[in-house]
Amino acid sequence: MSLEPQTFLPVEIVFHPSWWNKHYDIKFDEQFFFDPRKRVEGERQMRAALHARFGDLGLGEANAAPRPVIGPVHLAAGFLPSAVLGCTIRYYGDASPEVIPANLTDAQVMSLEVPDLESNPAFRKLVALMDTLEAQYGKIEGDVNWEGVQNVALNLRGQQLFLDYYENPARARRLLDVAARTIEAMAQYVRRRTGSNSVAVNRIVGAVDERISLHSNCTVAMISARTYREYLLAYDQQLARALYPYGIHHCGVDMHKVRNEYAQVEGAEFFDVGWGSDVAACRAALPNAIFSLRMSPVRVATLTPPEVAADVEALLRAAGPLERAALCCINLDDRTPDGNVRAMFQVAERYRRYGA
Repeated sequence: MSLEPQTFLPVEIVFHPSWWNKHYDIKFDEQFFFDPRKRVEGERQMRAALHARFGDLGLGEANAAPRPVIGPVHLAAGFLPSAVLGCTIRYYGDASPEVIPANLTDAQVMSLEVPDLESNPAFRKLVALMDTLEAQYGKIEGDVNWEGVQNVALNLRGQQLFLDYYENPARARRLLDVAARTIEAMAQYVRRRTGSNSVAVNRIVGAVDERISLHSNCTVAMISARTYREYLLAYDQQLARALYPYGIHHCGVDMHKVRNEYAQVEGAEFFDVGWGSDVAACRAALPNAIFSLRMSPVRVATLTPPEVAADVEALLRAAGPLERAALCCINLDDRTPDGNVRAMFQVAERYRRYGA
């Protein structure tokens, strides 16, 4: 199967909680994520606000009605797998939830097991939310951000994980294996019930194929290509088999570093390409993949509209076939001028009309 975007050159943005809090007084406490009434109302309010502000760009929803969306799709917030495996979560009014590293001991790592999701207290919060909304609406939709294998392992072990790679490979692999199998089980459960599991990782997934499982490799920027090959490539390959159609989220500035390794992940057809990555080199290694080209939220918040437009132009010129490209910017904070958001969409619309 070969994936194709549903529209030519789709564009999505996600604002940081500080933006939502400043402009619309939305608070991202635990109830925002797990209280059924507040979950539904929070998503409805976000869709309505986006339409009122950027409806001409195709964002949001006119006359937004309540919908049983189980997880925040207008927010970048990955924490649940770490919570399921024992990390404490700290909630804020104007920020995404913070995972407090568990700093597991050597013995705790070796005794760690994949939890029984049906009885796990953290996962039961999600299940209870899903059950309540399904009973009320007759259906549920959306998903949750399921982080990534090394992301979760770092939350559990802390920086000691990097020492484990060199001093005790068996211990490192034990931790990564438990993280991978937990993520797989969670993602499969959510997709069985809602049809998707990664729109909350990147909304562009919904513009391509909502079945895509997008695995977050945020922390791969912290290791070498050799370490990725030795410790993490096998988990991407495993998850790609179990969760097809598959995608890899690489928000770091160096996806080109592991482009040849990513090409070995059979079934990976969608890639988030982090700002600063050599897009042309990535395209040469992955000629048939869909690229979700990520703008820098810092640059979009601080540059002038013409400079933002130039950034978009540079990405699109390097992207290869635009039929297999998308554009996104995640975590735009409360400094971001509306005009800079519009500049992104205006360039994309010009390319839709006239090509490169």
